[in-house]
Amino acid sequence: MAVKASDFEAELIESVCARIHERVADRQAGECEAFVRQYYHWVPPEDLIGRSSIDLYGAAIAHWNLAQKRTAGTAKVRVYNPDFEHHGWRSTHTVVEVISDDMPFLVDSIGIELARQGFGIHLLIHPVIRVRRDDAGRLVQTLVPGIDAPDAIAESIAHIELDRETDPKRLAALSSGIEHVLEEVRAAVEDWPAMVARAQAIAAELAESPPPPVAGEVDEATAFLTWVVDHHFTFLGYREYELVTEGGGLRPLGSSPGGEHPGEHPVEAGLRAIRGTGLGILRDPGGLRPPGSSPGGGGFAALGSSPG
Repeated sequence: MAVKASDFEAELIESVCARIHERVADRQAGECEAFVRQYYHWVPPEDLIGRSSIDLYGAAIAHWNLAQKRTAGTAKVRVYNPDFEHHGWRSTHTVVEVISDDMPFLVDSIGIELARQGFGIHLLIHPVIRVRRDDAGRLVQTLVPGIDAPDAIAESIAHIELDRETDPKRLAALSSGIEHVLEEVRAAVEDWPAMVARAQAIAAELAESPPPPVAGEVDEATAFLTWVVDHHFTFLGYREYELVTEGGGLRPLGSSPGGEHPGEHPVEAGLRAIRGTGLGILRDPGGLRPPGSSPGGGGFAALGSSPG
């Protein structure tokens, strides 16, 4: 009689949980089991067929150990090639483990970074698990679904298996790349309300005090800003600039960088970030940019994407 994939999955998970109670200290076994059951709960059964309970146990325990301490507002990333001798389980793939506050765009952003570095994904496990941590970031409790707590934290747990890579430099670049992406996601998510507020404020400023060069286009510009704020645009970064001439002097936006008279030497100009205006992935004020390289115009830059 054929065994259903779902039945096979259930048997594997039960065998993993039995192994937990054999190998994990009694005081931690219950918490570990609660973590592991959620870890594999949403994985399609066909993705687990062919995997031994030892390897499933080892992968989940490795991630659970990584989760034991995490400072609030930070992400933990581990990239490695598991083997029995060092990790208690093995895989033919390179493994990425991530623990972070749950945030929008997190998995998609990691996937883009993996593709950028040329890695193909063989398996993705991504539960969101609610936990409680103490002031030092130590894991206190893994909450089972349906149980609430005022201090609960929703954490994104990502286990990703990739094309195997053994070059230490590429593994280090992969780890640092994912860490950088997670920092940018956090910045964009944290500053999203402020970026929306700035777009709304700019629309209001244009309507109330339109600058002379664009006085005839105020309605169109205001309508566009109103449209993007209405869930048609994902704000990633915002920053204001000032246009400066050679030597650091200010020059009005829209004026010519050339001389006033024939033969006069042109004045070099660039856009200088105004400190304290950066939001999202443009929090870093950066340096002087050539006018043509600005990500936006009109004295400010807004980076984002349209879902449509």
